Amino acid sequence: MAQHFLRRSDYRDMSIASISAMSDAEIHSLFCRLRWNSTSHQACPQCGLWEVHYERKSRQQWRCKGCGRDFSVTSATLFASRKKSLRTLLLAVFLYVCSVKGIAGLGMCRLGGYSSKAAHVTTGKLRESILRTQDLTPLRGTVEIDGGYFGGKPRKPNRRGRRNDNVIANRIAGRKKGAKPWHASGMTRLNWNKRKNRRVVMVLRQQGRLGQGAVRSIVAIAQSENERDAAKLISKYVAKGAIIMTDESPAYVGVSLTHEHYAVSHSKEYVTAEGVHENQAESYFSRLRRWEYGVSHGVRPTYLADYAGEMVWREDMRRHTISQQVEAILGKALTIGHSRWWRGYYQGRRRGAEILMNHGLSADARSRMTKS
Repeated sequence: MAQHFLRRSDYRDMSIASISAMSDAEIHSLFCRLRWNSTSHQACPQCGLWEVHYERKSRQQWRCKGCGRDFSVTSATLFASRKKSLRTLLLAVFLYVCSVKGIAGLGMCRLGGYSSKAAHVTTGKLRESILRTQDLTPLRGTVEIDGGYFGGKPRKPNRRGRRNDNVIANRIAGRKKGAKPWHASGMTRLNWNKRKNRRVVMVLRQQGRLGQGAVRSIVAIAQSENERDAAKLISKYVAKGAIIMTDESPAYVGVSLTHEHYAVSHSKEYVTAEGVHENQAESYFSRLRRWEYGVSHGVRPTYLADYAGEMVWREDMRRHTISQQVEAILGKALTIGHSRWWRGYYQGRRRGAEILMNHGLSADARSRMTKS
């Protein structure tokens, strides 16, 4: 029997020891290659001139031959105006990649020598690089679709048993005229307010060859798992002619009108006799749940799309080596320009709004960011 990929030595092609053994010049050369795909030429972030610019070795910078501006390998990137060394940034990305269920900001503090604020912003920027560069071309072949609810988890009652006496009393009181909405639902006020943070993570995963699992995934956040939102996602992210597999949720009753559709009833089985399943979608939710329960211990709507996108990337890159994953993250961070959501975060310039369905901010959120 073949050895599992994660147990093979060629998977572990980067470690803390190997990063410590790299010279400053080697690390700088790695960043240059990932940003410009060259170690000799540079593109000026101000005027765009592609040239062998004047090098300022003592400062690891260049002076543009066209506009005369000084720039470094991290100028006009997510790491612009950095105070950390390139070695520290590389180590942070390594720790981020090797934490397969995600890494908490305080975990980055303990392992990477970051302050709590710097760790929070750095991990946020890495998630932003993933979300903004996600491949949204339509999925083909066999596509699994499912939705999972995250956030808004109610607090358990004080008394054990089938019901809390207070909840039953609230339900009776809710029948009276002028009762509060949480009374009518039989909830406490606290749980009623917590339920407002409940969101659905909709994941679409394209199956690979037999034994390969999913090869590409797309994720979006919705208010609920309903037929209208499901149809909108399918029309945008699933190619015509693709085969769609879902569970028995009524949100997918209209899928057969546009695509070949098969469903599995999870109340009876995980896989039908014909091989219909959505195990790859469930695999994604398993990883996201492990992050929610074991790392974050809670989730809020504002940045749920960022975390959901991170776990999609981890699922799709699971068969790549450590160095390939590190270079993939660094390549994204060095080529998408300034951070839109984390630059000046602790100076009050925050996104302040969740990203729903199409990974786009609302007009109100964009205006607030512009004013800030």
